[in-house]
Amino acid sequence: MKQPSILKSVIRLYDDMCENFIEKPEPTKENAKGTYEELWCNCKNKVIASCDSGDISYAYHAAMGAQDYLDEMTGMIGSKKFDLMQHFDAENLHIFKDAFLQVMDEYLNIYKAIDLQPKIYETFEEVYEQYMAV
Repeated sequence: MKQPSILKSVIRLYDDMCENFIEKPEPTKENAKGTYEELWCNCKNKVIASCDSGDISYAYHAAMGAQDYLDEMTGMIGSKKFDLMQHFDAENLHIFKDAFLQVMDEYLNIYKAIDLQPKIYETFEEVYEQYMAV
């Protein structure tokens, strides 16, 4: 569906005003802490499972969730703007999965730049050992 030119103009004006008048945050240890882990926890396995199974509806839902989270982090911590949805193709979900994993690697570079180590657990046992051990 083609957007009317007035709508395009309003969107462009909004984007320009945001760019020029809103102070952008910079990633710091304080504001970025836990954000990569949340991306890992809430999105990674959903994207992988849905793409590997060929479930287009679930893949789209997982993709939109990941995109929303990345957009939120751009506003909250000043992370790079990622356009993950440009890679979504219902006929080639593996392309999206690869793009998502690449974005995760790029997001991890934010942590590296501010010398922040992610806490990643591959199994439930690792989580249990970390948080429940006496």
